[in-house]
Amino acid sequence: MNCQALIEKFVNDRHETIVNQLGQLLITKELKLVDFIISIGDYLQSIELSKRSLALTLVANVVEYLPNTFLEPNEIHHLVVFTSAKMSDHHVLIQSCVQLFRILAKQSAINDDDCITMIKSIFSDVYVQSFPQGSRYNVFVILLHFLLHRLDVVQQLGSDFVCNFIQSMDGERDPRNLVLCFQCLQYMTKYLDIEPYKEELFEIVACYFPMEYKPKVTNTGTEETVTQEQLVLALRNILTSTGKFAQYCIPMLIEKLESDIPSARLAAMDVFIHCIDEYDARDMSSYLVQLWNLFSKQALCAENQEIEICALQSITALMQSIGKSIQNDETEISTKKFVDRAIRECGNFLKEFDLKLAWPAVKVLQAVGRANSTCSSLIWSNLIPSLIKQFNTLEQANHRRTILDMITYFLQPTAIRTIIKLPSNVSDELWILLSTHFESFPSHCLPLISNLLQLNSIPGQVLEDNLTKFILHANLNDELKIKLSTVLKILASSPTFDRICTNLLSNLINSWTGTKTTPSNETLECCIDLCHNSERCRERLERFFFPSQQFIRLLPNLFKYLSHLYILTNLFSPLFDLLLTSIVNDEYTKIFCSKCGSIADESCKTFVQNFYETNLFDDSIWQSDKQTNLLVMIYFIGNLKRKFFQHELELIFNKINEKIFNQSSNEMTDIYFYFYGNLINKLASKNEILEHARSIIKQCETSPDEKHIHLWTIIVKALILYRPSFIEQYIPTLILWMNEKTNIANLACQSLKSLTNFNEQTLLLSSDADCIIHPMVKQIMFMNILSQMKPLLINNELLPSQMNVLVDLLSNVPKSIIQDDIISLLPILIRALAPSNESAWPSALNSISDLIKSEPNSIVDHIDTLFPRLITLATYQKDMSIRITSLKCLKYLTNLPTHKIEPYRRNIIHLLKVCVGDHKRLVRKEAVETQMSW
Repeated sequence: MNCQALIEKFVNDRHETIVNQLGQLLITKELKLVDFIISIGDYLQSIELSKRSLALTLVANVVEYLPNTFLEPNEIHHLVVFTSAKMSDHHVLIQSCVQLFRILAKQSAINDDDCITMIKSIFSDVYVQSFPQGSRYNVFVILLHFLLHRLDVVQQLGSDFVCNFIQSMDGERDPRNLVLCFQCLQYMTKYLDIEPYKEELFEIVACYFPMEYKPKVTNTGTEETVTQEQLVLALRNILTSTGKFAQYCIPMLIEKLESDIPSARLAAMDVFIHCIDEYDARDMSSYLVQLWNLFSKQALCAENQEIEICALQSITALMQSIGKSIQNDETEISTKKFVDRAIRECGNFLKEFDLKLAWPAVKVLQAVGRANSTCSSLIWSNLIPSLIKQFNTLEQANHRRTILDMITYFLQPTAIRTIIKLPSNVSDELWILLSTHFESFPSHCLPLISNLLQLNSIPGQVLEDNLTKFILHANLNDELKIKLSTVLKILASSPTFDRICTNLLSNLINSWTGTKTTPSNETLECCIDLCHNSERCRERLERFFFPSQQFIRLLPNLFKYLSHLYILTNLFSPLFDLLLTSIVNDEYTKIFCSKCGSIADESCKTFVQNFYETNLFDDSIWQSDKQTNLLVMIYFIGNLKRKFFQHELELIFNKINEKIFNQSSNEMTDIYFYFYGNLINKLASKNEILEHARSIIKQCETSPDEKHIHLWTIIVKALILYRPSFIEQYIPTLILWMNEKTNIANLACQSLKSLTNFNEQTLLLSSDADCIIHPMVKQIMFMNILSQMKPLLINNELLPSQMNVLVDLLSNVPKSIIQDDIISLLPILIRALAPSNESAWPSALNSISDLIKSEPNSIVDHIDTLFPRLITLATYQKDMSIRITSLKCLKYLTNLPTHKIEPYRRNIIHLLKVCVGDHKRLVRKEAVETQMSW
């Protein structure tokens, strides 16, 4: 079909494939662009407006089909001139012309003159707000494209572009278009001369503040893609993009801050917090006191935590803005004057502990102090000495604790405080206070010590003595341990406190070496905390290291400070004999061995080789009386990285292959099998390993007893994690076993449950052990299992054990994967709620709850069966989670049509009267929410 015939067919039938055909002809050079335009010329000049519009649309669609590098500059020029002329032809043609302009704007060969022609044509011939949303959107896309990619062209138009854009945007309400407009405005304020029209530009934006928008649900049932957060952020970025808006924006913010609407006040504070990078305090000097009064009022009398946080951040922003400007004590632009004002207005509240405003006042003053170093110094110098004096005059212990908490709050570390120091007189007074009252208030003194140390305030000898005595003689609860650990790690990490750290460590070591006793767990933990230093860790650790169960538990905390070879040769090896005696019931030992294996790298190859050759290849270690020794090897070797030890792992696999299966059936067999699966997974890329694994699987299938099915499961799982498509080969065998009438069926169900339980965190068959875990394993597993079990589902032939496994599978697979199949599985889920399937209730209820919430109408056909079971389970006393989920289901069912649920209303209301009196708070809470829904 030739070009003319294709054009006629499009005009007559509007067939979309015509566009692709014409575009392909142009790309393959079978048709020239000029010939195409000539061929369509009769329609472009037709006396019928509809044909002219259709012809323009066809031109636009065909050009859009072409690559952005296809058109030559002269071709683009002729199209731009032609389109510009057509825009003045008739207003109906403008939409098609704008569409063509949008496509031409993205052509890489377009020159500056054509860009200017397009912009001028849009501004002169297009009354943007009179057109539909799609056409307005195209206009703003064109303008944004030029601002982003042809800024030099736009700058040639100067402030005329700003003026015309204001006219084009005025009255825009569509959120999709507003996002584009706001992006355009942000670039205009940054790169164009907006001075002549800055007030008009601000007004066109300010009418949208504060942004109140809720996405509407479209005809397809989905929400619009533009969110309120996007619009709020885009609007804020414009208002805060230039200091030229300050004289207009600050009065607007003050008006909103005086509003009774909390959301308006929050929006105003949010804008102010982000405007200080561009706004100068001099531009808002006449409003500074008013802003302070409004922000401090919001902080002191906040209705909720969100308003309080925003108000405090606004106070900090205000002080930062003042601090960045040239100080002038004769005006309001003075940091000292505002700090004095803050202390004068809030300082008195600090003396009245029983007043509600005491802590809000502390927060306000702290917000002032964290603005900059000057504010911090002024706040500290004025307030902390008076608080110390107040502390010494008080007699009630709870009041003294409050003073300590206030001082700690004032000294909170911030980014700016890493480069400033606490005034020496204030620092000395605080250390004296702490040394005198540490024993009386350790829980409150430790956080204060932490803050002082982070401010590089140097303590005296008394701190060493106090901490030593506290560690050795105090009865430490969990809260004190955490606070003490923080202090010790700060001391350890900074060279400034190296002397203190060394002396404190010596005191602790002497406490047990001098008496020739074993250190307590608390003392040893403190010594470990004092080693948290990348440069001094090894030196400090060697001073007190000795083989001990305590070290097996604590040493992994220091691994990041030590070389990997040092850990294996100087820590793992000396602890080895101890590891052999403690492995059976000690989870810490397993974790320690696993971490030692996982950190081994290229530098540790010799150690690893000697280790497995000396121990794992020793035949005697496989004897039953040395099984604990074997487990140490398994957890260490099973966590070696494939990247460094691929060859070694292959040697180990071949050497111990037969030994694994000669083990008698006991509690260790499970670990042996998982170790074997670990090696198979890591080496599955080797064909000989893969073939060997398959032969073992076949052996297991020929004699399916408990031991062989368990081994079969682990090997199959190792292979599936490596390559999920392997599931297709093995699921039929498993389903065959599940249909057996013997105990094999139960074993097979447990096997399927193990295969699909991806939350099972074994130390040997997981990503932590560097096993290969395919990212799509859950999805592929579920789809294959479901397809294999569908015949049983259709024929309703699932046995109770099979049904329980399927329900458990649903709980282990992400909801996004099963959403298309969950409705077809609904009958199975409801059957799983039967009294005989108690183990499946939690998974079934969770799946049903998600389904009712997202697709309530899908449950209508099963409502008569479901309601009685939910009513029963809502009072099930053995499991609180069953009651809560059942109540959630009942709550979501209220979304069904009234006539469907009305027959059950009386029973439900009676049930909920019982549930609101449940002895568990969370059940009562859910029952009240459900009761309100009904």
